[in-house]
Amino acid sequence: MSLCRLVYKSKTSWDILSNQLLAQLAERSEENNRMLDITGLLILSDETFLQVLEGPDDAVNELYARIVSNPLHREVTLLSYGQVPARNFEDWSMRIVDLNNLTMNPRELFRKKYEDREGYIQVPHDALGAMSLLFDARALCLAESGA
Repeated sequence: MSLCRLVYKSKTSWDILSNQLLAQLAERSEENNRMLDITGLLILSDETFLQVLEGPDDAVNELYARIVSNPLHREVTLLSYGQVPARNFEDWSMRIVDLNNLTMNPRELFRKKYEDREGYIQVPHDALGAMSLLFDARALCLAESGA
């Protein structure tokens, strides 16, 4: 089976980003992704999503096509896509990290490393910076879970 990794960012709007909606999105995505053998992590900061998807080529490509046509996402930008020998985000079918709601200690660590604008950690525009943020969010999740 050929594995790929896809990273994209998109904009959304605050009026559709309630905690309840994010929880529903995570639950629905986790179920769907598990059936498709897709793993990944979704970051929300201000009104920006950053997501990494890993899995079989066809499944990841079909999911990305649905994301691009979903009105929840606008200004969708593909940051990186390619074949990978193994997954780096295998821990979750879907995990959401809301950088808007970080506690003080992690927030300060992220602010030291990433641009902060008006109190919001900015999602990098380049693939390398985006992957760095995704790996830092992954480390935060693993630390919180005690893994």
